[in-house]
Amino acid sequence: MQTRLVFDADVWGTEESKAMNDDINSDRNPESELSQAAVADSFVSDEPAWRKFLIPALIFVWPFIYFFRSVFPINGKYVAINNDFDTLYYIYKVYLLDNLSNGRIPMWSPSEAAGFPFASSPFTQTFYPLNLLLTIFYKVAGGYTRLDHQIFAISGVSIFGLGLYFWLKEFKFNVRSLLFATLVMSVSFKVAELLRFPNAIHTAAWLPWILFALTKILQSQSLKKAAKYGLLILFFLVCLLTAGYPYYVYYSLFLFGPYVLLFAIPKLRQKFFGKLKVRLGISSAILAVAGVSSLVISLPFLGKMSKLLKDTTDRGGGNFAYSTEHKFFINDTIGSLIFPPFARAEGWYYFGILGVFIILLYFFSELFGDSSKNAPCYRDRLVKISFLVFFITITYITYGRYSLLFKVLWQYMPGFASLRTWGRMNIILVPIIAWVMAIAYTYFEELITRRSSTATPRGLSKWAPIYVVTGAYVAILLVQSFVYSKKKYTGYWKEYFKNVASTDILFIIYGAIAFAIVLGILIVSTRIKLGNPKILSAIVAGLILFSALDMRNVGAFMWLYPNLFETPTRYRLNVAQQNLQSFTVPRADPLTSPQLSLSVNSSFNVRSIPNWHFNRYNKFLASTEDQVDARRKLLGVIDARKLYFSKAIDYPKIQPFLDDAAQFTDFEQVISYTGDELTLDVRAATDGYLSFIDNWDANWEATVDGKPTSIELLFGTFKSVKLPAGNHRVTFAYRPGLLGKK
Repeated sequence: MQTRLVFDADVWGTEESKAMNDDINSDRNPESELSQAAVADSFVSDEPAWRKFLIPALIFVWPFIYFFRSVFPINGKYVAINNDFDTLYYIYKVYLLDNLSNGRIPMWSPSEAAGFPFASSPFTQTFYPLNLLLTIFYKVAGGYTRLDHQIFAISGVSIFGLGLYFWLKEFKFNVRSLLFATLVMSVSFKVAELLRFPNAIHTAAWLPWILFALTKILQSQSLKKAAKYGLLILFFLVCLLTAGYPYYVYYSLFLFGPYVLLFAIPKLRQKFFGKLKVRLGISSAILAVAGVSSLVISLPFLGKMSKLLKDTTDRGGGNFAYSTEHKFFINDTIGSLIFPPFARAEGWYYFGILGVFIILLYFFSELFGDSSKNAPCYRDRLVKISFLVFFITITYITYGRYSLLFKVLWQYMPGFASLRTWGRMNIILVPIIAWVMAIAYTYFEELITRRSSTATPRGLSKWAPIYVVTGAYVAILLVQSFVYSKKKYTGYWKEYFKNVASTDILFIIYGAIAFAIVLGILIVSTRIKLGNPKILSAIVAGLILFSALDMRNVGAFMWLYPNLFETPTRYRLNVAQQNLQSFTVPRADPLTSPQLSLSVNSSFNVRSIPNWHFNRYNKFLASTEDQVDARRKLLGVIDARKLYFSKAIDYPKIQPFLDDAAQFTDFEQVISYTGDELTLDVRAATDGYLSFIDNWDANWEATVDGKPTSIELLFGTFKSVKLPAGNHRVTFAYRPGLLGKK
């Protein structure tokens, strides 16, 4: 028989659990499809064949239903995602797909900020495995629109939800608990907020899948089985590392490390997973091989990305003010749980007030846990404390400058000082909250299927849950009412969420309704039998629907444009043609162009994002603010010129260089240009310099008549090569190599 992780009856089930199952199934044939394991353990139920396909299909489709206005146009119009979606994500993706569909990987982006690395930029998601599917789509569909990219972003939510389901399924929760935890948490605010960052949601999507594979490997009793899941975790890790959001890769260390410790420490393993035998030797070897292999596969991208970040403005690390610029504090934690306008969107994770009530029932109905010998695992005090310690620790780190732990990590943990906006770290809380929610919902079902006080958990009055939920609601209502009456909302809510600002009162209304629902179910359960599976299924369906409605007023409409967009028409970019045309089309004027990243037409962009693009280029722009007209001429904004020949390049000002170069015209003929490589013939009337007004980095090489030559810098940022008088063939080539400069 195949070994599978089970919260066995000795730990997660007791005689009470058996009695509950006998009670639930008293009207059913003992020869029914329920296995003996299901009778022995209220968490366990055998899965019919149809459920293996239908439930995962439901979970995958669920986000497309929840966010349907961002997926399905109505009367030719759809709801469009705002913020960085266009500038930093869609533009890069369509540019990449056009290149991939023509059999090339773009390494350099000539149409962005006067030249910038493409493949090593985290925004481009160049090496993400799912690009293969998108490239096929691009070729077959004849293009890729921003609506297509919204669907791609939402597919990340579907992948995330499926991962939660299959991971939590390993704990053998009943299907109702699985559905409640998975469907609610997969569209919670922290997940929904990420749709403006498609790379972020596709990075987060693989977190639960890695937890699933870790669980499979750590419980494997054979090398063959461990190796099979080792291949899976290798794929999941490569997806995580290449999905284009390095923040989440770093945060994952704080998720996967503690999770592995639950298996490695015998007492914790026994409390969380029961009598599970772990072959740490086999598991450790497989995990080590998978981890190292994923790094080897991803290292070319990760190494180049790390080097790029050091060359950009503010992204190289070591700036405490920059790292803690976006604040997150206790009010944001409170708001995330019970009243979102009180929390910053960068870190909130609201999952509906009903889920909060159910989790509070689990934690406090038994006065913080039952550690008696026969207590089921989920009621053990150590289990509850472990969950709370993890939640509090991660939350405390996200407080940034207000957290002593954050300051210690910032000072001593490698890589920590390179990141910012620490509220985003709350993404790693989402899978753990889902785990707690599945446990809590199972406990909730146990409470409402008791028919008398004699059947309640040891020492638990049948009224205790009612006291807990009533006390919790009074406290929640007081906080909600105070914040609402004083309008103590975050700047994010006031500035970016005007389209949903009027929904603030709904959080209070849904809180009251949620309290009434939970209280009503608890009271009814003291008098009426609720153990019938059909009744329980109806209850969970209603609670899921209610939670979705509670979240959706804001969750499905955050970061959206106020006006509907027309359904776009697909077309292909033809990047190769645009590259050649760029030598005859003026560059976009940085004073008037709204585009911040690359251009998808022949008018290339020279505008820079001050805290992102090359530091040397930003310094050039800052130092020439008093030479705007000359700078516009140099950058090709006026006449499209990108190539200059001059006698010298060591000019302190732009205009003297332009005067020097004005002596030489019609000296060049472009032979080919791919964005990564420029080949041209040059007629040098005298010894001098050929300058290409395109940014330099260390991976650029140049040849003159086939012989390598050194590249000098014009104004500290653009490429120049020295030429003797005569006719020459010159090549500039961007060749980053695999692990370093080629």
